[in-house]
Amino acid sequence: MSDALNRVWRVARPIKGLPSAAAFRLEDAPMPELDAGQVLMRTIYISIAPGVRPLLPYAEAEPDVARNASAGRANASEDALPDPTHIRVGERMRSGIVPSTSPFAGGTVGQVVASRHSGFAPGDYIFGGRHWQAFEAVDGDASLKIDPAELPIEADLTLAGRSAFTGWVGYRRIAAAKSGETIVISSAAGAVGMLVVQMAKAAGLRVIGITSGAAKCAFVTRELGAHACIDRAAGDIGAALDQVAPAGVDIYFDNVGGNLQRPVFDRLKPFGRLIVCGMAAEYGGAESSSLPTGSILAKRLRIEGFVVLDHDHEYPVFRQELARLWREGKLIYRQQVYHGLEQAPRALADCLSGDNAGGKILVQVSRDTSRAGD
Repeated sequence: MSDALNRVWRVARPIKGLPSAAAFRLEDAPMPELDAGQVLMRTIYISIAPGVRPLLPYAEAEPDVARNASAGRANASEDALPDPTHIRVGERMRSGIVPSTSPFAGGTVGQVVASRHSGFAPGDYIFGGRHWQAFEAVDGDASLKIDPAELPIEADLTLAGRSAFTGWVGYRRIAAAKSGETIVISSAAGAVGMLVVQMAKAAGLRVIGITSGAAKCAFVTRELGAHACIDRAAGDIGAALDQVAPAGVDIYFDNVGGNLQRPVFDRLKPFGRLIVCGMAAEYGGAESSSLPTGSILAKRLRIEGFVVLDHDHEYPVFRQELARLWREGKLIYRQQVYHGLEQAPRALADCLSGDNAGGKILVQVSRDTSRAGD
């Protein structure tokens, strides 16, 4: 297969604001050669997540969210190159997952074409790729064999994927939620928010979602089960919160940051918790947030950020729980699929802007042979 061609997206230039197709270039490349312990996979699905934007080069001053190394694990300095906190001009575009030796840190799923690893054979389905490309050589020890009889193969990017795992960690390990409390979840129709809404509702909390657009709000309330949902684009967020949560908010699970953060923060009760999960509104530099330290002190608030890579050891427990809930019909998880590798830049732009139908965004690169009849 050495003469066959591969297709690879690379970063073409520094980016101003939201990324467009012109910020990347799609190149033909040789088929990857395998070293011992590696597997050649045909990419089927690529995960698209907003957290990749701070890793990309900025054409203007970088926002605060991009100037630190928060995208990496606590000991990210030990990761192999490429730098886990940046994707530089000329480098292959990554799916947003930093380099890691964990078998749970992939950003793509596919099918094994050739193998020099004893745990994989041609035809196996595999979770472990990290780049926007048609074929990829991956480390077998840092990949996971997946069984389409257990879950759909894209599940490791969607309902059991990194974004859902992020929501699970933030809710289960950080939020300290109690039945009867009120939780507000921004980007509630997104890949993280969908799971947090359902976990909080099942645990007896009053759940208020925030998202963009009436259609997404309907999804959050009617299908995910939130008690109320606020359309971010429809008007005064603070006034809307006063109507649906007049007694205040106990937990704000924040996936957005930016201008949305302050009105929710101002309505946190004493001993409230602000969970900083993502800052999608700030990644392009168009919005920023400021928090009053005086109120934080007076209310004895707990503000905690977290990076899901620090919790990789818990992924098997999470995956087992999500698989059970899925089989029992107790979990709703929407996904939006863009077809063709060439659609990846558009999918990323739509993910960052909110100009999408909600749910986890994927790009399907090639035929999914795991599905009956495909």
